[in-house]
Amino acid sequence: MGLIHWLQSWWSWWFVPKLIVFLIPLVISLISLGIVLHDRRPRIILRAKKGKWCTLTATAKRGLIVFEGIIEVYNVSSRANAIREYTFYWKSKDGLKLLESEQYEIDKGSLAPKEIHNRTPVTLAPYSGSDVRVQALAQVIERPYDMTVRIVVEDLFGNHSTLEVTADYK
Repeated sequence: MGLIHWLQSWWSWWFVPKLIVFLIPLVISLISLGIVLHDRRPRIILRAKKGKWCTLTATAKRGLIVFEGIIEVYNVSSRANAIREYTFYWKSKDGLKLLESEQYEIDKGSLAPKEIHNRTPVTLAPYSGSDVRVQALAQVIERPYDMTVRIVVEDLFGNHSTLEVTADYK
């Protein structure tokens, strides 16, 4: 009986406090690691700028329409990110159709700086945002009153973010 009583008292006096002292920091460390790893995932959020910032312009060439706009891009991650590609689609009666796009530079005159649309790369610091000018060309058969455009942005890590905006004529 003496040995069993001694083991029970030793267990409760020495081992249980040591186990608690070991487990509490371990659990706190694992929770902290999970939060940090979750926050390090790259995430970009796209938002339409409030107001009438997306417009359509008819060109002299028949059936060609220019979509222009300014969108807001936010990096909601603790790691830096960058935009590396834009893709534009417009919703027609037949479904989604791809718009033609590339990086466009528009010279507004000798005193005004050049406007650059679809700029790549757009570097985004952690927990920051930026305005981005976008532009695409649509070849249409009949001129629509307004156009719903889907903007897909690919970031540095290959993730895609999507935004749908409605544009109408100036």
